[in-house]
Amino acid sequence: MPQMIEEKDILDLAARIAVQARIDGVERSQMENLLASVETSSDPKMSPYFVTLYAYSRVGRKEMGEKTAALIHEAMNKLYEAGCEREEVRKLLGLAKWVYESFEEKELKEEKEGKEELTKVLREIINDVLKRRKTDTRNLTFRDTLEIIRAFREKASKLKSKG
Repeated sequence: MPQMIEEKDILDLAARIAVQARIDGVERSQMENLLASVETSSDPKMSPYFVTLYAYSRVGRKEMGEKTAALIHEAMNKLYEAGCEREEVRKLLGLAKWVYESFEEKELKEEKEGKEELTKVLREIINDVLKRRKTDTRNLTFRDTLEIIRAFREKASKLKSKG
């Protein structure tokens, strides 16, 4: 019998995927392709498994990290077990993409040094939050991620004003 999945759980799963994708250095285009893979299956109920397969195929091509794919697998499995279909998968991955995009700063990203500095700052913030919470990305909550986003936005603003 399918179990219910609450919106809070969807937010948590999306946040975990996005944060791990940033840690693993997944390109934005792969997040977009992941979302597009939702439409691959002709059976809406099988959509979570098609997404999982796509994620693991990207690992083989070195376009996605193993940990990111594992979190996608975990999330898609939870959705499948809860009886969720394409719409919920699309929602979760759309939220993951929004979280992922929250860690971008276009003006700084265009310069190589700026992009490297942003990546370094983001990793430091993520590690700090994970350390304080005594957890890892598999147990990260959406609220934790909002804290990471806020700290990142503040640091990115300071970096922009320096440059």
